[in-house]
Amino acid sequence: MDNPHFSTEHRKGQHLTAEERHDIEVHLKDEWSKYKIAKHLNRPYNTVKNEIKRGTVSLYHGKVFRYKADAGQQQYLENRRSSARKYRYLETSEFLSFVAKQFREQGWSLDACVGNALLTGQFSRKEIVCTKTLYNYVDLGILSIRNIAFPKNCVGIQKHARCGNTAGI
Repeated sequence: MDNPHFSTEHRKGQHLTAEERHDIEVHLKDEWSKYKIAKHLNRPYNTVKNEIKRGTVSLYHGKVFRYKADAGQQQYLENRRSSARKYRYLETSEFLSFVAKQFREQGWSLDACVGNALLTGQFSRKEIVCTKTLYNYVDLGILSIRNIAFPKNCVGIQKHARCGNTAGI
């Protein structure tokens, strides 16, 4: 017997879909318990309980409270918009200009720019972003350096020996 709602995979960290929200709304109208809905959706009880709390709206001048899937979906999207980490581009713009200049004129690597800035104290720690963030900025096009300007990475077992990295062999 097939059950489309059963899965052996662990779904921790997965977000509710719009269809699941509509299922919750329909089953609440059919007077199902939160626990029964959670079992039906193969979701933790707290996930369903929190979703119902998040998507409940007041009707008739606050006299009646009902769960609405569209309100829950809208609240979810709003929360997701504000959950992303913000870029520190504006706070670190002087440092980013320094990096671009040193990369172009001196041929420094991004890591060397970060190390030099920390070593010399030219920039405070709050004005510097880490090397990984610099590479992410290059990938996103935020930094005025293009990926093509970087030397090719050493990839493959044969190339490891040429780069001096024999640890992975």
